[in-house]
Amino acid sequence: MSLLRKPYGYQIAEFSAAFVLLILVIIVPLLDLSVLPLHWILTQEIINSQVRRLAQCKTFSRAVDLLNTDSTLGTQLVQLGGVKLKSVEPKLIISMTKSPYDVFTAAEAKPIPPEWLPDGKKSPCKYELEMDSHIELSPLIMLNCLGMEIVGLTKPFNCIIKAKTLWENYGRDPISKKFYMDE
Repeated sequence: MSLLRKPYGYQIAEFSAAFVLLILVIIVPLLDLSVLPLHWILTQEIINSQVRRLAQCKTFSRAVDLLNTDSTLGTQLVQLGGVKLKSVEPKLIISMTKSPYDVFTAAEAKPIPPEWLPDGKKSPCKYELEMDSHIELSPLIMLNCLGMEIVGLTKPFNCIIKAKTLWENYGRDPISKKFYMDE
């Protein structure tokens, strides 16, 4: 046995390199891939609650205005961290509940044709508020050192979250006698 070398501790240099590779190649990507589904689930719940709140508005035009002017949806998503709201598209979907099962979609706040109203020729109908939200989910740790683009690891993940709920106000305005959803 040599007096200059000790029989223990010589593997510490190899262990540090292996430890760095373990963290960079296995732990960080797994952490990133486990955070994206959590952000997606929380984002889905926030958007669902926003759609339920909008479906309780008095009129469809008021729901669209509230969505365009109120910034709580974007603020709540930003507070999650790594979630960016790109655009939102609200729609009022009216579908017949008996044959021939036609569907009418109002993508903007404009008058609904009279046959699609609750007392129209095509009634009974189901009235639903649907919102398509285009979002961008960023990974927890962006790994730009890999030299290639991998969605969820080196660049954000873009997706569309759809949320739908029943429209709740089937009433009429007592003065104008028009349905609230048609205003």
